[in-house]
Amino acid sequence: MKSFQRVFLLLLMVLRIMPLPVYGEEGSYRLYDHNGSYEETFEDINSAFNAFEQHKEEANNLVLAYEDQILRMEYGIVEFLSSEACDLSIEYDSLSKSETDYINGCYGADALYLDSDQNGNVSFLISGDEGRTKIENLILHPYTDGMILSKYQVKEEKLIHKIATQLDYDFYTYTITLDDAPSFLKEGEEYFSYDGHYFFDDFYAMADALRNGSYETALNDQPYYDYYQFLPHRSYTDYSLEEIESYFSDVLKIDGRLNHYEDRDGDGAADEINRSQLYGNYNEFFAMEKLYGCNAMMLLSSAINESSYGRDHDSYSLNSLYSALVFESDEDRENGAYSNIADSIYAHAKYFISSRYSNYRRDDYKGTYYGNKASGMNVNYSIDPYFGEKSASVYYELDRKLGLKDRDKYALAIVNADERISFYKDTAMESRLFSLYGIHELSFIVLEEGEDYYKIRVDASFSSDYLYDPEDSVAYIPKERVLYLINAQGIHEESFDHIKLDLNEGTYHGLKDISLLVKDDKTIPVLPEKEGYDFIGFDEGNKAIYKKIRSIDLNGRMKTDYLQGQDADLRGGILEVSYEDLSKEELELNSDHAKLAEESLNVFYKGLETTKQITHSERLAKTYAQLNEAIEKDDAKTVKKLIPDVPDVDVPLSFSKIRAYDSALREEDLRNYVIFDESGRYDLSISGLDLSLEDKRSLSLLADTYYVIVDDIKEEDKEKIYGLAKGYGFDMVEGIDISFRFNYQSIGLSGPAIVQIDVRDKATDKIYSVYHLNSDGDIVKCRTTQTDRYIQFLIKESGPYLVLTLDSVNTYDLSDGEELLGFENMGYDKHKTNFELMGTIVMSLTGLIGITLYYIVYNERKRMWKDFRRSLQQAGTVQEEKPKN
Repeated sequence: MKSFQRVFLLLLMVLRIMPLPVYGEEGSYRLYDHNGSYEETFEDINSAFNAFEQHKEEANNLVLAYEDQILRMEYGIVEFLSSEACDLSIEYDSLSKSETDYINGCYGADALYLDSDQNGNVSFLISGDEGRTKIENLILHPYTDGMILSKYQVKEEKLIHKIATQLDYDFYTYTITLDDAPSFLKEGEEYFSYDGHYFFDDFYAMADALRNGSYETALNDQPYYDYYQFLPHRSYTDYSLEEIESYFSDVLKIDGRLNHYEDRDGDGAADEINRSQLYGNYNEFFAMEKLYGCNAMMLLSSAINESSYGRDHDSYSLNSLYSALVFESDEDRENGAYSNIADSIYAHAKYFISSRYSNYRRDDYKGTYYGNKASGMNVNYSIDPYFGEKSASVYYELDRKLGLKDRDKYALAIVNADERISFYKDTAMESRLFSLYGIHELSFIVLEEGEDYYKIRVDASFSSDYLYDPEDSVAYIPKERVLYLINAQGIHEESFDHIKLDLNEGTYHGLKDISLLVKDDKTIPVLPEKEGYDFIGFDEGNKAIYKKIRSIDLNGRMKTDYLQGQDADLRGGILEVSYEDLSKEELELNSDHAKLAEESLNVFYKGLETTKQITHSERLAKTYAQLNEAIEKDDAKTVKKLIPDVPDVDVPLSFSKIRAYDSALREEDLRNYVIFDESGRYDLSISGLDLSLEDKRSLSLLADTYYVIVDDIKEEDKEKIYGLAKGYGFDMVEGIDISFRFNYQSIGLSGPAIVQIDVRDKATDKIYSVYHLNSDGDIVKCRTTQTDRYIQFLIKESGPYLVLTLDSVNTYDLSDGEELLGFENMGYDKHKTNFELMGTIVMSLTGLIGITLYYIVYNERKRMWKDFRRSLQQAGTVQEEKPKN
């Protein structure tokens, strides 16, 4: 009896922990035609599934649901569940790879629905990979025309992938420009594809084809392989270091490293567009190509994709350009950050590409090309199903802007290794080098074509330190094992020269002896380190030359008052390096030099160290906490009071909150505002002035006026901003200069404000941005929104602002709003009116006083003249005149 009780209690506990699925319940299964022409209910899941099979041919997109949850459908898509913080990744069984994988819906919400079973398993296709997961991880949506789902489109002869991350949005979050459009796709048309290989102009035809594995209804006979997406890392760019340096400095106008991190527009990247953690590190990509066999342009493209052009938070706080981290030193491992940006590039090339994703002995190996979720690095490197496409897109865009030197340079062999395939040492194909199996597809560079074989470059490094020799890492495969040969005209051998470097007691990422494999470009990108010395260059014999450092000093005015956990703010910091030859050099402080500790900012340079004391202010922490509390309570007065006390902290104020606080304050402040438009636009309005302009009073209260001065942007400012923006493909719309004045005194903002302008000839198929040239000389991206007619952008200081635009696949026709202060509701110029009145009064008084003084002086002179004549008459000098009649 006791045993039965124990079993019964255990069963109850299990049932409480694991509730019964809906598939075991009765009486609520509904089978219906999605168009409403058929409906029937069932008491159990088996009957419902059997009826589904019987009626699916005659019905139009049959759907099976339990209450409000769709369990099965004929045609549709699956939506992956996601979280607002993007920290929910869906686990699924990959049927293409026979292993477990993960996808995050924040990077791609929809997949093609394939089927469901009675146990709650749903199969789907996304990014080339067929997967299966539990229905509780998904939402099923029957297909209807006009749904927002991920599609491909041809626009301006380029193939674009539009990716949806929120299926209830009317906008595509990501648009990826993959390559020039293939000839079988037409300009302006949209296409369906969930594998990126076969394209369809009909959703139902695609679903049937991908379920059946028959592609007769596809628009292309042979599968499409994007060259940049399937090019292995074991390739070599034809671009030089000098060309890349010139592109980033002359075209993108990047002129320095990040010196603080601020992201007011919320795009996940620092707002300063002219600064990047890539700056000064371009050589590292080329050094890693020559040492570890990782295509410099592919390393660079991945870094741009993963770090938002070297401007995301990790690139600044962790010195990492890549999302995955691996550390070589114990100190870096303990800190969870790299000592410098160069170490990040080195670690990615050596440990991720050459050691991990090139190692055919590891389960991680799926090919060294970017790939998709079925093969390539994308499989195990990223939970983003379109990581491969995004990185490939960056490579294509760089190549296109630089002259297309790398495009179609190599021939690629697409090999299926689902069944074992052997790679041979020589053309006799008797001595095996290694074998592979269980990999859906692989891409290799073809070096030579024989009668019955291809000579290919394999991914594996045969060096104990993962250095790569492209002349040693070659193999042969039978022709019949190659599924597709991409770009056959690119078959060619490559020859390399060896350059031996003498590091002269220095090291380079721990290496003391270096032999570079180079092709046409003889530039040496290696920058060795020697403690206490600055590297100058290599002499004619390739021996490193150094300059001895005597001391380092930290100069300039810098932030010293921090919130706990705040990033280092290096603005104004100058590192002065003094050498033994009495020369000096001043360097702008960056994250390679400085590390923020508990009570100091520690600065390192070539083995030398100096510090600057800092404080984690309790006052600042208390003020920030009070500010956040005031924002939560919508206490506009307190928000206004506290914002100026936290100027270097990102205050979480939305556009709607700024407007609400400004409106509440305006009812009490009763300020008089005038918009003085010298540009002649007369279509500007603004919110946030009561919140962000400090209260001022003059001696004459009735005369006070706050001015918003709108002027034309200066030509030199316009050229500087647009000179950068056009490098990213922007077109210029117009620019304005905004400043503020209280009476005749110039004043600045102590908080945020919103400016709205009516853009002339505004298009709904373009996305607008606003760039600002700030007081530090940096070009800052403003938080910007747009409606059917207007754009609104956030400002935090006076100065020039330039409106820019890019083509978009989205249509922006949101309803217009309005800001609190515009030409229609501004006050009159009280200060000017009172000043003019005072001037009139002063002039009148001055005239009256003048007249009075004149008569006083005239009468006094007349009296003095009479007295003088009288004195002469008394002296007998002048006879008295007879009075006239």
